[in-house]
Amino acid sequence: MTVGTVRTFAAAKAPVAVAAATMAAVLAAYGSTLLLEHAAHLHIDSVIQAVVLSVTLSRAHRGAPIPDRLIGFVVMPAVAVASVGLGDLMRNDAFAGDAAFAALVASGIWIRRFGPRFTKAGTLMMLPAIALLVIPHGGPGASSTHLMWAPVIALIACFWVTAVQVAVERPWRAARTKAPATATAPAAGRGVRVSTRMAAQTGIGLCVAFAVGHWLFPDHWSWVVLTAFIVCNGARGRGDALHKGLLRALGAAGGTVLAALASGLFAPRDPDTVVLIFVVLGLAAWLRQRSYAYWAGGVTAALSLLYVYYGQSAGPLLQTRLEAILVGGVIGVAAAWAILPFRTRDVLRRRAAECLAALTDVLRDDPHARARFESSVTELDTVYGPLRLHRLVSRARPHHADVVDVLREMVPHVRAAGPDARALRANVGSVRRAIARRHDGTPYKRLALDDATAAHAIDAGLARIHAIYAPPPTDPPAATEPSPTTEPSAATELSAATELSRTAVSKRGPESPEKARPAG
Repeated sequence: MTVGTVRTFAAAKAPVAVAAATMAAVLAAYGSTLLLEHAAHLHIDSVIQAVVLSVTLSRAHRGAPIPDRLIGFVVMPAVAVASVGLGDLMRNDAFAGDAAFAALVASGIWIRRFGPRFTKAGTLMMLPAIALLVIPHGGPGASSTHLMWAPVIALIACFWVTAVQVAVERPWRAARTKAPATATAPAAGRGVRVSTRMAAQTGIGLCVAFAVGHWLFPDHWSWVVLTAFIVCNGARGRGDALHKGLLRALGAAGGTVLAALASGLFAPRDPDTVVLIFVVLGLAAWLRQRSYAYWAGGVTAALSLLYVYYGQSAGPLLQTRLEAILVGGVIGVAAAWAILPFRTRDVLRRRAAECLAALTDVLRDDPHARARFESSVTELDTVYGPLRLHRLVSRARPHHADVVDVLREMVPHVRAAGPDARALRANVGSVRRAIARRHDGTPYKRLALDDATAAHAIDAGLARIHAIYAPPPTDPPAATEPSPTTEPSAATELSAATELSRTAVSKRGPESPEKARPAG
């Protein structure tokens, strides 16, 4: 077996494991709810809800510690009961129901300002409500029956997702070796918090999507609303929203066409349709690690097949579905660009500052800093897609997307760094000041290191990042400078980066959003 083959297999192993764990939880929840449906004479919508909750919860819970997972057992049943009443209200009074839906989703985003636990709770509280948009005919079964069983279905989904992921990820072992990330409070300053901005974007975008959806697509308005939610929710800046909108449109178009081609092979209520739906979801979960477009296409194809199962021909709905998805995508992108917008590059600026703050601690021989550095580098994946697309289109060099590439390349060198890397602390401090657009401190200067060492590779990466963020040398250096071994503290540098982005609110946007994992 060649080296390239080994590397390819290793790269594909993690997505396969994630997809396998997701589908194991989904199939277990499906089987359990199917037995409950037959025993309690429930509607088939209960089974669909269990599948939707399992799919979305698998992503929201991935890599979470056990205390965060326990939040789901409290939040999910309570919101599931509330979603039953919300579904009835949306059917009986569209205006009030749609407004309540938008308020619930927006509040789930707004409470992220209070910390990681509230971020997790806010994400979970949206999942049962979003499931209403996936179920055909817009709501659950009879309220008198479903209201009693809604929390049970939510607990079934929570149980199987937690059981499978705990068995695969073994979070109790990871907790012994990985130090918890240190929370950095945002600095006080002017402007509106990012959580408030994201909540406003999503809430107003959903209201517009409801209105336009009922107007243009009275029988399929949920397609518009669901797409607008996916684009708005968790969008890390204007570029990220546009990127998600494009991928959603491309993936949905491909998924709809594939489902339309396969729909003629199955009759309504054909069990083989259900099997194909799970196969499509499994492939989508595997390919999602490569591009969100695969996930969008897979979910759209699964939903199209679900409608075929319910007896609706996919052919006549093909154009309607595509039009609704495009309209919803435009609404979502417009909300992110017009309502309290912020730039994806500002998000990258803060994330890069966090990476280098952790790198400073690594060079100080902090025993837990390397894990924190690698975790911070992983977080950069959330903004890499739109930046990479902009680099491809603009052909600009150097580009802000290069920062992500450089920090990724640093990870193995940081692992192998020896005592000689401690001399890089001054250069790390210079790069952090450049990111924060500060002109004080020791200027960046490449060190004379052996080309074969990890320290030399790290220093070369720092030089590339500094070239992107360093201001032009128009001002003379400050008269008084700190010693070369002095670097800004993590709190000072992150506060400067946060204050900088908040000061630019009226021009281009706020500080980067709090870390969160959206459901879609």
